[in-house]
Formats: sequence, structure tokens, C-alpha cells
Amino acid sequence: MTCPFCHGEMQRGVMSGDGRTGVFWKAGERKASLVDQVVGIGTVKAAKRRLGAFTIDNAYYCAACKKMIFDTEIGR
Repeated sequence: MTCPFCHGEMQRGVMSGDGRTGVFWKAGERKASLVDQVVGIGTVKAAKRRLGAFTIDNAYYCAACKKMIFDTEIGR
């Protein structure tokens, strides 16, 4: 995917978290492993910790301009 902000290449990955360890992003199709979480690899620093686990597939990240894009809908 091309970044709409800087027109660089974005990496596809998975964003995940469980409320205890924070929010992580990992390139590819698998969420961050326990080792990644312990070491801090892929920590999404803008995310705030909350209770409850989540995973967002197909989250694209641009390393050049530090932007992340993912599709979503807001429930009523």
C-alpha cells in the first residue's frame, strides 16, 4: 500500500494488545509474540493501555512518516 501522506511504501501487519502489556504492531500476518512484548519490539507508543484484549488485522504502517492506517466501522 502506498502511504497517502508521504507516498512511501507501507508495511502490512497486525496490531494487538491485551490491556496488561500495551499495544503492539508486527509486520506480516501474526500478532506480536510474548518475546516481542517482553523485549518491547513493535510497541505502539501512541496507544494507551486499557482493559480487554484486541487484534486489528491489516494495519498498515509507514516507517517514513510514522502513520498507521486500518479500516474500521463504528458500531451504534
